[in-house]
Amino acid sequence: MKRVPILLACAILPVLLQAQTKQSSEKKTAPVNQFDANGKKDGMWYSSEAARRGEDAYVEFGNYYHGRRAGLWYKLDEEDQLIAIENYKNNAKDGEAKYYDKGKLICVGHFRGLNPDHSYDTIMVVDPETGYDVPRVISSDRGSLKHGKWIYYDADNGRIVKEEEYQIDNLIFSKEYPLSRADSLFYANRNKNLPHVKNIKYAPPKNKQFSYTDYK
Repeated sequence: MKRVPILLACAILPVLLQAQTKQSSEKKTAPVNQFDANGKKDGMWYSSEAARRGEDAYVEFGNYYHGRRAGLWYKLDEEDQLIAIENYKNNAKDGEAKYYDKGKLICVGHFRGLNPDHSYDTIMVVDPETGYDVPRVISSDRGSLKHGKWIYYDADNGRIVKEEEYQIDNLIFSKEYPLSRADSLFYANRNKNLPHVKNIKYAPPKNKQFSYTDYK
């Protein structure tokens, strides 16, 4: 009689392991283009835009949180080469953004997103006369503003070509870095070893399934 529980456990164990494996696999993927109970976009969304009005076709994907974009959003061209990686908060660009030309980094900038839940938002800026941080009240209908450093790179060699700084969309500093003849040879020799110019493709979700580990 003591053998019955053991035999029963041996029969049930493979079934439990299979169910657990299936559950673990399901956690890695999730359907895209879903809505919440109120009919608002929620979770991972994927969309494509055809070429029009002089703009090239592109695809983009990222997360919605109850109707608002949140976190990293990726934009790619027709060859799955990166065009942009932008961070969103409350449906507005906020924080670091990266822009690419044929998958090569050409710009890193920063946005400040405004809170859409209020008519006005407050942003701290540096007073040019005193050097202290002071609050500025901004209408939230402006969405997001350039705020912070923007650095531009040569797509072929990765060197900095220009640096800018913005405060609430106002350019307060700009400096260009021209390329000398000696620099030209140096950058040409090291070009092929730069990590940002490697041909990395960011394929969009297939079959409306998205693995959250693919884009970390």
